[in-house]
Amino acid sequence: MRLAALLLALAPLAWGQQPPDSDRLVDRLYAYAQQYRDSLPSFACDETILSRQTRYRGKAGRGIRVEGTMREIRKVPPDPYDPFTEQHQFTKLNGKPAKGAIRLPYFIQGGFANLIGFHHSELRDCFSFRITPLSQANTFQLQIDRKETPETAASCRGIFAGTQYRVIADAEGHILHSERTIPAETAEQEDEAYFAAIDYAPQQFGERSFWLPTKFASHDPAGAGSMEAVYSNCHRYTGDMTILSGSEPEASPSLP
Repeated sequence: MRLAALLLALAPLAWGQQPPDSDRLVDRLYAYAQQYRDSLPSFACDETILSRQTRYRGKAGRGIRVEGTMREIRKVPPDPYDPFTEQHQFTKLNGKPAKGAIRLPYFIQGGFANLIGFHHSELRDCFSFRITPLSQANTFQLQIDRKETPETAASCRGIFAGTQYRVIADAEGHILHSERTIPAETAEQEDEAYFAAIDYAPQQFGERSFWLPTKFASHDPAGAGSMEAVYSNCHRYTGDMTILSGSEPEASPSLP
């Protein structure tokens, strides 16, 4: 399973010093998400992953560090709901050149991609939204919860009951941080990531700036498995890539 590779790259929302009402902010979030879904080019980033598992295939826990390249490639023909294919190529293992197959103890495929599932307009009625000012000046929290009503049961069945999102944004509308959590029992039953979080920062692509993830973190309900991925040096990608055999991460829980 995998996470739909749609990046949340939002332009400034120009809030001023006071947060907008929820409807106005959500309107802008949807509009900007659609804009960048349409315009963000294929790109590549340097990637470093630290993966840990306290128990792994019946053996004592371990942690490994891998380095390499992560690429987000636009699909051909285009897919308006899932426009990118995510690819990883690991070149170093624990600081040494990688040789042979690499199996990460805990890995979330699509970790760089957007974990915020409220951005598709057809799912808007599945969520409630609440804005709260934070203690840090001109910074606000957007709490997003799945509605648990009979009216949304059928149309929102693709979203796990109890799903929650938390978004931190500044007064200019930059998304600084986002999180998604699902119930622990759902994570176990559906083989899905229980918790995942992303930190964002601006990345320059020619004359345009996109807010992209700089760090992705995830862990299971018990904290037995965890990973942290750091991304840097993101740049436009125009070539083809062949994944080296044995360098693909093992399939692991994903985010919807």
